[in-house]
Amino acid sequence: MRYFKYKNTNKNNNNAWKEHWASLTKDEKRMVKKEKYWRRFSSVVTFILFISFVIAINCLLKTIPRPAVGWQEVFVVAGTVIAWFVLLAISGFFTYWITYPLWKKVGSFNIPLMKKEIFSKACAHLRDFYGLREPYIITKCYDSSDSQFKNHDVCIFVVEDELCITTDLINGFLYGDRDLGCYALKKEEIVLSKKRNANLLIAEVTSKEISFLLGYRAKSFIEKNFL
Repeated sequence: MRYFKYKNTNKNNNNAWKEHWASLTKDEKRMVKKEKYWRRFSSVVTFILFISFVIAINCLLKTIPRPAVGWQEVFVVAGTVIAWFVLLAISGFFTYWITYPLWKKVGSFNIPLMKKEIFSKACAHLRDFYGLREPYIITKCYDSSDSQFKNHDVCIFVVEDELCITTDLINGFLYGDRDLGCYALKKEEIVLSKKRNANLLIAEVTSKEISFLLGYRAKSFIEKNFL
């Protein structure tokens, strides 16, 4: 058995946005650019305004005189710390209140949603990397000794003399961190059996290192295409 995983997790997102941008009309691209401009502008204004409040608070608290008596200074310091957090919270509220119209403007843009087929295109490099080919089957993984596969849709296919189990690369996904990696097992390493879970029939694939509880149709697929 071997386990391997694609390392460049950012490529999915980059591919998806390239495909998404290419699918937009001129008007939609113009809308996206406007939304991006307003989002950046609002972020800069919010940051500058909040930092200005923080600087003003710092200058204000520095004007508080420090008493000569040591025990009195403890109370002044404690009061200053409390005042700092209270004024910081008030600053955050005023920053939100002042910049709310800008963020409302950002939310008013009707940005076109990313189409589902783009998620599949975003995973093309993963299908190549893992060697995905027909025939394949997409089924549910109810449980696994590798907990990240639990309750995930998985893709099962055969590459030469190995049975490969990875996440659903056909429907795809946007973010690369949803890639679970790939387990590749040889015939002599696995035991395939039928198991009943309550009223549900499931296929169990086990080896010394890993086990999967899969949708029952995985059993006939593995028997036909691998064993």
